[in-house]
This record gives sequence, structure tokens and C-alpha cells, in this order.
Amino acid sequence: MIVYLDKENLRKDVYDILNIFYERDDFCFVEEKSKADILIEDKKIIYDGKEIFLKDKLDMKISLYEILEKITGKSSAWGILTGSKPLKLLKNHSLTDLKNIYKVSDKKIGLLKSVKLSQDKKNFNKNDFNIYINIPFCPKRCSYCSYPTIVSNTVDKKAYIKTIIKEISEINIPKKLDTIYIGGGTPSNLDKEDIKRILKALDNKFSYMEFTFEAGREDSLDFDKLKLLKDMGVGRISLNPQTFTKSVLKNIDRPLDFDNFIKLYDYAKSLGFIINMDFIIGLFGESRESFRKNFNILEKLRPNNITFHALAQKVGSKFFENKVNGDKDEAYKISNDIENFIKENSYKPYYLYRQKNIIGNLENVGYEIGNTAQRYNILINEELENIIGLGMNSNTKLTNGKKYRNSRNLRDYYKNIGDEIYKKNKLIEEFLINN
Repeated sequence: MIVYLDKENLRKDVYDILNIFYERDDFCFVEEKSKADILIEDKKIIYDGKEIFLKDKLDMKISLYEILEKITGKSSAWGILTGSKPLKLLKNHSLTDLKNIYKVSDKKIGLLKSVKLSQDKKNFNKNDFNIYINIPFCPKRCSYCSYPTIVSNTVDKKAYIKTIIKEISEINIPKKLDTIYIGGGTPSNLDKEDIKRILKALDNKFSYMEFTFEAGREDSLDFDKLKLLKDMGVGRISLNPQTFTKSVLKNIDRPLDFDNFIKLYDYAKSLGFIINMDFIIGLFGESRESFRKNFNILEKLRPNNITFHALAQKVGSKFFENKVNGDKDEAYKISNDIENFIKENSYKPYYLYRQKNIIGNLENVGYEIGNTAQRYNILINEELENIIGLGMNSNTKLTNGKKYRNSRNLRDYYKNIGDEIYKKNKLIEEFLINN
């Protein structure tokens, strides 16, 4: 599909709609009208000799969607929605609006309704504070990953821990927090003593309602680390296989010892952790048939939370660079099977977000059982409370709209840490004065 744009400020919106129907190599923009299949001008779209007059940007997106729907014979269950936080639309629109204006399917409206119902049962306060700590180290870099992670045997982790503790001790936020989340990267890739140093620094300064630690890879975890986490007040962990399919794990360069994983899971359950597991649909080589093994295992394990992500191709990942894609049709089938699985096993959706370049224009959904929904996942996705980011490349976002991002590499993070703490504290001080 070749598109001519009269106004450059429409490029992003047009790209997002095109991306629903085509792979990124199957459409392009040109500067000559004569070479284009579709002409998009300020107040009209011209296609197949017909002019469609437009009132505004929303009208343009709807009209372009309808044209591409006819051309391709395809549609999207999310209609014209391409943003990451569809629930935010419900602040100013009804569910009926989503169906009639934005062309969202009844199935997705039902999903949004269920998520909203779950979230409305929880109380959040826009003046409350949360901490996110980024541990950027990983044993290996997965092929789908675009995060600025660092293969752990290449750097001195002790220096990083020292700098994190400096941030913890010098950040000026209220002592009583809503949640703490340690993510990455693979936080459990730290050794036991370094984990203990971080947890002690937090415990000496803050109290909290919820504490989550990502222990995503079984090859970075052991019984001693799990016991330490529990003894130091961590209540929730993530054990993230992404898939149990051996051939797919090889494709994504993420080794997994299944027997060890089960031993770790059973021990974590015995300690009383609330456990989340992440899975990705749309990985290269994954089929509906192979993914069924994941359901069979999950039925036996019954983790408290399961998050099913749909693969999003992002700049910086090996998959993106090498144009390695999963099977979109198989991803749709797996998505349908997930709906059956969660109903049959009494899981309920509690948070949802979407991403650009997500396979099949699908979504990421977190499910819970037994009223174990994670507060942090809700408040970060719906931007309900203040989040203070500590560590390299971490984001601070306040509910007054102010933001700050730490340095994106270790060298600058170490060099600028004093200035970064100062600037964040200024933003926090202004917020506390005015709220």
C-alpha cells in the first residue's frame, strides 16, 4: 500500500491505522501523488477515484480504517484503537461510544468492562508514592527483548548496587509507600548479598502495602534467594517462563530447565509468595498446538496471577533487526484459547495494556485468581499514583504530569547520579507543596 500525505502531522495516525492491516514492509509513504494508491489531504481522502470529506482527525482514522477494511477483507477487534491504554477512553466515553465510534468489538468491550470492574474495587490516591527500581542485568539477552539490558558478566554489579542505595537513601519522598517494584532486566541475577543490601536499604527507610520482585529466569534463582526475599518482606514474585515449548525457547535464546523451574515454583508457593507468570503469544515457531502444553502445565500449577503478552516488535531487539516474526494466525488462535482457559480455570482479568507493532493488533492482559490482583500493575498502567524510578534508565512520573528519566547507560548514570537525585527531589518537593 502506497500512501501520499498532504500534512506531515498526520503521519503517526495514518501509520497506526496502516499498521493494523499490513506488516511494516508492506506499506510506504511517497511525496508524489501520482505514485500513491491513497491520497490523504487536509480535509479529504481520495481513493479509487472517490473523495471522502473529513471533519477532523478522528474522522480521518475512521474513514481510512473502513477503506483498508474493504481492500484487505480484514478487521480488528480493537477497531481504530491503537493507543496503549484503552481504559483511559472510558473517562470521557461510554462503552457504546467505543463500539459505535471506535469500532471496538463486543468481545473486547466485554474485556474492558471486566477489567474496569476489577479495578473499581480498589482504592488509589493520586498523592501516594511508589518506587520502581531497575536492575538492568541479565544472564543472556532474549531475542525479542528491546530493553537496554546488560549481560551480567561484563560489568561490576557492586558499583551499581552502591549507587542504587545512594538513590534510596537520598530520595525525599514520604516514608509510607503504596508499592515497591524491583524489575529489570533480571533482578534475581544479582547475588544474594547484593539483593540483601538493597532490601535492607528499603526496609530501613520505607513501609509499604505491596512489594514485588521480578525473579523471571529460573537460571538466576535458587532456594536461598527465595528465602531471603520472603524473610525481608517481599510478598510477590514473578517467575516468567514466556513459554514451556523447548523449540521456541531455543528460538528466543532463553534456556529453561523445566525440572528446576518446578522445584523453585513449589518452594516459592510453600513460602507463601503470590506468584505471577508471564507468557508471550506470537513468538517465532509457536503454534496453537505447541502452546497447549502451557495451558496443561498452568492447570496443574495454578499461579495466582498470569499475564499473557502479545509479542510487540520493537527497535533494538534481535527479532526486529532480523525481521523475525511470529505467525499472526496462530497468535489469534492462541488468544481465543486463552479466553477459554481463563474461564474454565476461574481467572479474572484485572489489568490491560497494548503496544505499538503488537502481533495481530492484540493486547496484553493480566489475570488473577482469589482476589490477588497486583496494585502496581494497575497504577502504573492507568497512571493513578506517583512512581519514582531509581536506577539506570528508570522513569519517574508524577500525577501532576511532571516526568524525569535517569541516564540510559551506566557511565552517565554513575557520573550524573548526584544531579539526577537533586532534580527528582525538586520535582517531588514542588508536588508535595502543592498537594
